[in-house]
Amino acid sequence: MKRLVLLAAQTALLFALTPAVAQAETWLFAAAACPAWKAVPDDPELTAKMAGACQKDVDLIVDGFRTSFGVTEDHITTLVNAQATGTRVKAALAELAAHAKPEDTVIIYVNTHGGKVEAMYKGYEVKDEIFAWYTVERPADVAAATADDTWMTAHAFRDSVNQIMAEKIVTVIEACHADASLNDYINNVHNGIGGRGEDWPGREAVIFSAHEEQIANFTSDGTEALFTQVWSDALKQDRHASLFDSFEQARLETHHQARAACEQGHTHAELVEGWSNYRLMCTQMPTAWDPFGLLEDIRAEHVDYGMN
Repeated sequence: MKRLVLLAAQTALLFALTPAVAQAETWLFAAAACPAWKAVPDDPELTAKMAGACQKDVDLIVDGFRTSFGVTEDHITTLVNAQATGTRVKAALAELAAHAKPEDTVIIYVNTHGGKVEAMYKGYEVKDEIFAWYTVERPADVAAATADDTWMTAHAFRDSVNQIMAEKIVTVIEACHADASLNDYINNVHNGIGGRGEDWPGREAVIFSAHEEQIANFTSDGTEALFTQVWSDALKQDRHASLFDSFEQARLETHHQARAACEQGHTHAELVEGWSNYRLMCTQMPTAWDPFGLLEDIRAEHVDYGMN
């Protein structure tokens, strides 16, 4: 009996002396801007649907990650339309940087109108993907708008993300020509260029909803971003073991749906005749920059728990 009591006391002492292991958490930041000035000529009904898409897209992505990765409400930040200004986005990312711990996972979702244009970054002229954050009227001068972060180059947005010291960071860019920002992220992990540098122990992955030469389509009814809608559905399925698995399904399904919508009622010869428009509008294929396999290592809770 004394031996059992001694053993129990030793075990209790061992637990008391063992340092507590920090509990890793997942954070989700989602910002989407659908400004009223972005209109479809002679189609007010479709314009209204597109203006309302940002709220639906944020709801979709939040629902998907809450289902698949168990993100809790107190770890979710959303900015939609008038809230999603350049100033508020920068402030919210700084706030996230203050709370996310090194062992945490951070998911960042960006949904704006975008395109590779001449802009300003820290006083220099650059050509980069632009995130058109919310403004009441369309800025007359893109260079001025990017100089003061009313709009942002992808480079400037990446700098804000670089404040976050979590060691697993995934950025999702839902925008036309999203992959035009690829070089901003390729250069983020080499010799300190971009602020990460060789001494940062973390990993970063970026998902682009479309290649540089492609638009990011809406769903056929114009109410949601196609890739976001398809990926949200994939996230909520219980058969994907990792973030990569759900993305891989969504990227292929997005491509298939975009092509099918354009091919309906047209011959192959007609599509080839309108090749420049077809290539821009109908070939959307989401892609990812994931040099260290991060997407494969972010495991879906509802699958892991169900299988074990």
